[in-house]
Amino acid sequence: MSDGFYPEPVTDLAIIDLHDATGDQELVERTYHAVLRPSFTSDELSGVHAVRPGPQRLLTVAVNDERAPLGAAVTELEPDGVSLLAYLAVAAAARNLGAGARLVAHLRQNWRAAGYPLVLAEVHDPRGHAEAEHERPQARLRFYGRAGAEVLDVPWVQPALDGGSRVSDMLLLALHRSEGPAQVPSAPLLAWAEEYFVESEGRVPDDPQASALLQRIGARDVIALLSMDDWRQVQRLSVS
Repeated sequence: MSDGFYPEPVTDLAIIDLHDATGDQELVERTYHAVLRPSFTSDELSGVHAVRPGPQRLLTVAVNDERAPLGAAVTELEPDGVSLLAYLAVAAAARNLGAGARLVAHLRQNWRAAGYPLVLAEVHDPRGHAEAEHERPQARLRFYGRAGAEVLDVPWVQPALDGGSRVSDMLLLALHRSEGPAQVPSAPLLAWAEEYFVESEGRVPDDPQASALLQRIGARDVIALLSMDDWRQVQRLSVS
């Protein structure tokens, strides 16, 4: 991808959904190196294999009229359960020009049409991740707030991916959910969390941090959904 700066909102953007691992491998590689790899640490994104599309993984790419990737989203899809927007990023040269908003709007329309019950996202809790040149947790929360997201009233820890380290001080957002009260049942969320740890770390963990996290998730029958402005109400994880 060119390093050129886009001085105006991108109007020639096209959204491409890649469902098949045998699809446009060149676009997958370019998207990974130009958009996704620079946007996440190695603990958060271990390699290109983590974003390749497949039966339950959708890679959505925003490209310009030269098919240069400007933004990308990776969704782990569970039609009858909890889905996860695992990654969302925009190339540095195209930020603040609408590519991210276009991606989220496209995805939410598709989730609604397909009837997915719940789609989550993991984001840094600003109380545990300081503002820096490439780390703007409060700006990310504002972005998701504009997209209509809600905050789950429970802390989160991203499991260790491919031998990396866990990422603590996270929040879970509901980007899409079935209509109803501002809450989600804890049982499917707990099952999803345990499965996430098993897939990432090989087993349901019993260390103090993970045990405290899973206990918090399962402590109530339902977990409230908060306005994005109220994210500070989420009690941070305390490990004794």
